[in-house]
Amino acid sequence: MTNIPEHLRTQVVARGSGRCEYCGIPVQGQIAWFPIDHVLPRSQGGKTELTNLAMACPRCNGHKWAHETGPDPDTGTDEALFNPRTQVWTEHFRWSPATLEIEGKTPCGRATVVRLRMNDPEIVAIRHLLTELGIRVRDQQ
Repeated sequence: MTNIPEHLRTQVVARGSGRCEYCGIPVQGQIAWFPIDHVLPRSQGGKTELTNLAMACPRCNGHKWAHETGPDPDTGTDEALFNPRTQVWTEHFRWSPATLEIEGKTPCGRATVVRLRMNDPEIVAIRHLLTELGIRVRDQQ
């Protein structure tokens, strides 16, 4: 784990608006701290600088780890994962308020949903519980 300087951590947290920049789950209602993710992993040459850092929940961070790609279930090809610094979330994902699941709209979105396991039953159950507590689990987009 990289020690992120406090001034960078503060900027990343503010930019992320208290939410995971991959799945959107809020820090509110969580018992674990949210790590700061290197979008391009350090093992692949990624730098510890604001343009390469994203706020990530422990689940997304753990499943992404040092991966840059994931399998697109529609095509079977390896695709680049979503980059919250250079890509727009709504261009790659659709939020389903009915099921509280995240749907990939593009090869990149689908690969990210699969690699980060965004719709595992456990995280969907947590989204339902947070919703019942009145905590918005994803901005309506």
